[in-house]
Amino acid sequence: MRKVIVTAICLVAATGADAHDWYQNKVDPVTNFKCCGGTDCRPIPDAAVQSRADGGYVYLPDGFNIPRERVQESPDGRYHICENNYVITNQPYLRCFFAPRLKVSRLLSR
Repeated sequence: MRKVIVTAICLVAATGADAHDWYQNKVDPVTNFKCCGGTDCRPIPDAAVQSRADGGYVYLPDGFNIPRERVQESPDGRYHICENNYVITNQPYLRCFFAPRLKVSRLLSR
C-alpha cells in the first residue's frame, strides 16, 4: 500500500511539472523574445481577458493591450500570460499571450 501512495505522489508531481514545460520553447511572434524565464508564465481566468474588435485582447488586471499579431494558440484551451516586471520601475510588461484555439482561429480567418 505504501508503494502505491508513493507512486501516486510521484506521478502527480511529475504531471504538474510537465504541464508548463511547453512555455520554455515559445517566443513572442513580434518581439522574438522567449516567453518564459522560469516563473513568468501562468494560466489566467477567462474573466481576466476581454476581446477587442480588431482581434486583439486586453488583459484587464494590468491593462495590457495585446495586438492580434502577438496572440499565440494555447495547447490546453485556456488563456495564458507570460509577464515580467521592469527592473527600475517594477512595472509589469508582457512577454507572451496565449488564447484558446477556437478564438485564435477566428482571428486568422478575418
